Amino acid sequence: MKKRLKKKNSRHPKLVGGATATKARILEVGDLSAVRAYIGETCKRRGFEVIQAHCGGEALDLYRRCGPFVLVLSDLYWYDEGGSEPPISNIKAIRHGIQLASAIRKLAPKQNIVIRTGASLLREQMPKELSDVRILKKPLRIKELESLL
Repeated sequence: MKKRLKKKNSRHPKLVGGATATKARILEVGDLSAVRAYIGETCKRRGFEVIQAHCGGEALDLYRRCGPFVLVLSDLYWYDEGGSEPPISNIKAIRHGIQLASAIRKLAPKQNIVIRTGASLLREQMPKELSDVRILKKPLRIKELESLL
């Protein structure tokens, strides 16, 4: 009896690991819908497919299902529609971009990550294993965003 060799399906990207994305896709994470729309349109004009999340938990779920991406672009903090952070009692919640970056790096150590923030001392707060995560200062400028693409 001959063994059939299973043909590898190349249409589906690898979900996790150090591999690069097969499509020019970006995961964008931010709580403000107007900013997400601005970033999404800018990236789409440059030929990227943009998948968006409004918080860290949603972003990590999307990453697990659809990653890796050519870029993960995340706010440092997200707030819900009412302007509050996830409840402190929820210890498993991803509460900021540094936690999201750490979680993604466990899945894909070589993932390209950029964090947007208005905080001036973010670099000093970054763990050593995230030293290559880039920081994009707010207010967001189109030329800086386009330079990442």
